[in-house]
Amino acid sequence: MTRLTRALASITAGVMLLSGCAQLELNEEVDDFPAFTAWTTYGTGTSTYADLAAAANTISSEEDAQIRILTSDTAVGRLSPLRNKQAVMSRTGDEYIFAFHGEEDFTTADWGPQDLRIVWAPTGPHAMMTRTNTGIETPMDLEGKRVPRVTANPSVNNKLDAYLAYAGLTWDDVVPVEVSYSEQPGALQAGKIDVLFQQVYGSSLYELESAVDTAWLELDPDETERIAALKEVAPAVEVGPFEGGAGQEEGQSDNGFIYPLPVVSYEEVSDTQAYHTANAFQEHYPKYEDATATTENWDIEHVVKMPTQVPFHDGTVEFLEEHGAWTEEAEQRNQELIAYGQEMRATWPDFLAQADTSGDLKQQWMDWKDEHLEPID
Repeated sequence: MTRLTRALASITAGVMLLSGCAQLELNEEVDDFPAFTAWTTYGTGTSTYADLAAAANTISSEEDAQIRILTSDTAVGRLSPLRNKQAVMSRTGDEYIFAFHGEEDFTTADWGPQDLRIVWAPTGPHAMMTRTNTGIETPMDLEGKRVPRVTANPSVNNKLDAYLAYAGLTWDDVVPVEVSYSEQPGALQAGKIDVLFQQVYGSSLYELESAVDTAWLELDPDETERIAALKEVAPAVEVGPFEGGAGQEEGQSDNGFIYPLPVVSYEEVSDTQAYHTANAFQEHYPKYEDATATTENWDIEHVVKMPTQVPFHDGTVEFLEEHGAWTEEAEQRNQELIAYGQEMRATWPDFLAQADTSGDLKQQWMDWKDEHLEPID
């Protein structure tokens, strides 16, 4: 039994899966970790879920709390419960970036730029897997192959764009296949797609490798021009090694995408809730650090502590300051991002009032920001 499947098997009644729950008091001040809270994330077959569930299981036991976990395969599905006050926090893909900036699936009249904040920012390795009978060894071999276009998941699709950019290819050079995130392993096994992209320790991938021979596509971090093309598309990504993933022999190392999958909330969540959540992740880390292959990345030493595209929550900033883990550079960047978010949200109604709703709203919003907002690096 893998560490991931052990983690899933060990989830107690303190962590409950459900499809919905009553509205929560996001701005309630607390003196300790909340007695009841709800989080959202990816589906149960993913290592993103397993990490969060392992931490939640430990925290719920140690803090005598109830943590409910809602799952969704889509970006909007993971963030809607936060906006509707059915959940307090979410462990996301890059949708936290897209939502903050009002981009991709969030460039709609119903959404627009959202006032999100990072509460805790662990990283995780992701990569592209194939079956060994496809003849695919590197991204350059993807030409003419069936590549998933993941439904309502701009974060994953952005990473697929990056793989194609590394190879010098576009979507015109491959055969796009619409599929949901969780359907990818089954589609690869059935021969409906030739590759998939997921976090490398997902339980569904270990099930897949038991049924068919699999391999990870090769990425060379020394290919500077290809890496530059990749990072032009996905700037938050670093290319680095991972071990112990599905389909790997003992001691085998492959390169994949390393990037944050943070726990985020809306700004209106009280500082004390954010503070005590960050504190709980750190305080109880020794009891869950070995639960999965990636929970070792959840302590204060390993999590991302420099804001890049989305600001950190004030409660988390307070916690990091107390532990000497918040720098002047981080504070400056945080304030720049907060101000930029305010400007985006202030100009959004003006943008909508003049937008051509029959045209490409995403491109119009990007053009509007270029014209009306001072760019932020």
